[in-house]
Amino acid sequence: MIDTRAIAVPGGSLHTATAGDPANPAAVLVHAGIAHSDMWTGLMRAMSDELFLVAYDCRCFGRSVTSLEGTYSDVADLASVLDAYGLESALLVGASRGTRIAIDFTLTHPDRVRGLFLAAPDVSGYDAPATDAERALLAAMEAADDAGDTEGIIASEARLLIDGPLRDLEDRRAAMRASVAEMARVSYAQQDKTPDFESFEPPAAGRLAEITCPVRVLTGDLDTSGMKAMAAAVESDCPRATLVEVADAAHMLVLEHPDVVERELRAWVRHVVT
Repeated sequence: MIDTRAIAVPGGSLHTATAGDPANPAAVLVHAGIAHSDMWTGLMRAMSDELFLVAYDCRCFGRSVTSLEGTYSDVADLASVLDAYGLESALLVGASRGTRIAIDFTLTHPDRVRGLFLAAPDVSGYDAPATDAERALLAAMEAADDAGDTEGIIASEARLLIDGPLRDLEDRRAAMRASVAEMARVSYAQQDKTPDFESFEPPAAGRLAEITCPVRVLTGDLDTSGMKAMAAAVESDCPRATLVEVADAAHMLVLEHPDVVERELRAWVRHVVT
């Protein structure tokens, strides 16, 4: 069973969802930028036998709301989530943009993080490479954004991140594209007039060696060159990091290969908490 509630943060509220016994080890799940907390529903149901899981919609995403003007801190909002559930520390599970928040939070509050499980990691301040094919899709995204074409942005994002730059469109991923598109529409509908997040300074790039907790990294073999480079950097620089490459996978590992993600998370949790 998944329970939901809204927690208060300065200038707004965050939509949260929980599953599992609060007596179990806690894991807080931070979603990708093209999704919201619903991307975790399957994993939460699967892992509720071993963990107390808390997922939330980041500010300006999903069902979270804000009246704040100026900028806001994703790191401070994540701290508010832990505080709202009485968690002194937790495992952090992130996907894409959510991994950047989790990494930045760990550098800010290392005593509150028992371990990092990062699917397709994004590292703040990292100068990621891009191939010609990837740059073309990024340019299409930017052009759609300039034109105010939300559906064009979503289509380009899906092409780059769900299918990946090396695969053709296939019907077997149609349901995943539709699910992600619906989540993205909910977030884009509120982002035109919402504040921007604060840049994390100094950024995580160049500071990864400061992260001493256990880190497990998952990367898709068909993800973008930049994402794979950041995954390699986390593995190389974090002293307790290990990396798993997932076959036939692009960026949205949690949705494309939920069985692999569950298996890897379950094995990693048992290693970290025992």
